Amino acid sequence: MERGHAAVEFALAVAVLMLPVALVVTAFGPWSERRVFAESAAAETARAAVITLDLNLGEEVLAGAIAAYGLDRTAVRLGWCGAEPSPLPRGQGSCSMDRGTAVSVEIEVWATLVNTPWGPVGGLWVHADHFEPIDLYRSIP
Repeated sequence: MERGHAAVEFALAVAVLMLPVALVVTAFGPWSERRVFAESAAAETARAAVITLDLNLGEEVLAGAIAAYGLDRTAVRLGWCGAEPSPLPRGQGSCSMDRGTAVSVEIEVWATLVNTPWGPVGGLWVHADHFEPIDLYRSIP
């Protein structure tokens, strides 16, 4: 009568132990992808703002990256020079554009943990920041 219990218990134990591992493995890909996007978007946004000396043009670069990546604008938050990141179209904060200062950008991107056929389940904000110095010898109009 007790033959086969070990096989059933083994199958249940493997299923119970492997399900969380499978969920973590499937959640890691999108999280990692969003982190890379946040880091590159922060660098490009800060760089565009420093080159043009205009935060609005930096935000246009970010909006273009969001559109090219296929994200919803509500899934990205932006903060300038130490301000708390907020939803677009206008991020919080302002920066000094004087020679020798630095423009800092904080970007947060929403990463869904698990996508199911019934919709996304859970998620977290992936954070990235970047500091871009304004050249000391730049000609500022």
